[in-house]
Amino acid sequence: QICGCSAACAVQSGTAALYGAMKALGVSEPCHHVLVPAFTCAACADAIVHAGGRPIPIDCDLESYGVSLEAVQTSLEADKNVVGIVIAPCYGVPARDFAAIQGLCKERGLWLCEDACESYGASCNVRGFKVPVGSVATLSVVSVRSEKMIGVGEGGAILGNDATLVARAKWWCSRAPCRGVGLWRVYEHDAVGQNFRMPEMLAAVGCAAAEMLPVMIERKRAIHGWYEQGIAARPGLKGVRLQQAAPGDDSVWWINAALLPEGLSGEEVGMQLMKTYPDIEIRPGFFPLDMMAIFQSSWSKPCPNAQLLYQRLVCLPSSNQLQKEDVDRVCSALLESIEAVSA
Repeated sequence: QICGCSAACAVQSGTAALYGAMKALGVSEPCHHVLVPAFTCAACADAIVHAGGRPIPIDCDLESYGVSLEAVQTSLEADKNVVGIVIAPCYGVPARDFAAIQGLCKERGLWLCEDACESYGASCNVRGFKVPVGSVATLSVVSVRSEKMIGVGEGGAILGNDATLVARAKWWCSRAPCRGVGLWRVYEHDAVGQNFRMPEMLAAVGCAAAEMLPVMIERKRAIHGWYEQGIAARPGLKGVRLQQAAPGDDSVWWINAALLPEGLSGEEVGMQLMKTYPDIEIRPGFFPLDMMAIFQSSWSKPCPNAQLLYQRLVCLPSSNQLQKEDVDRVCSALLESIEAVSA
């Protein structure tokens, strides 16, 4: 219901959901190339490899941090083995080029999988209509890991509006048993699947936690607004830029990512902040997939925007428990750390 889909299958994790989605979509051979964001969690690419395919990292835009249309077009022209695209709205912000990429997939007969693990509850503008993130891709996946918008400890789900496709994903995540052979042959299998079923207890916790999602979204949006105010109120943070959503999109701001001015290193500033304020929990941006040897191939190209984000990004505390005074303290700590590194 949250993602506007008619069929779903609960699994052990967001990574398991990605695996099930890839298998259901037919990814099984190294010649099955899948375009994947360079700036995202490596689980996106891992799932493609585990399914048997080859992930091809592509670059992002510098506003929403989502896959860029230009990068998709360039890759499709250069690589005729692409069978589909994984698009991953980053840090709770819908991908700016989602509608255009979805249209391109329809035009070329490619499937589109939306990794909405960080962004469910958000909505995006698709050709003049506001739709929930995860509602219009061929298949979508979500995570309910403890720090996500709905947290149960660990878990995920595969979502879609094609019940047959979702059932196929469920089959792959339920050890791929033989079908139509009778109850006495329940332990017979005609494919090598995985046991990725979600435990019932975690599912029950998730049902209860989902009722709090509207409150969580409201809190996350308030915290983002406080960061905007806190950064704007400090002249020394003038060059710091938060992630930008496209007009008409409603983000959930799962994490508030601060892009530092040119010349500053996210690692240097972040390490200085943690050294001075060990109680303030920050994290780096994603390490670009195109820079990981395990995902490099003759088809992959450098992704300069993803590399820039990794070099200059600091992900700020974004717990829904934060108060305005907490955000103000983080902004002051960030300013102090920048000044210390720049001295």
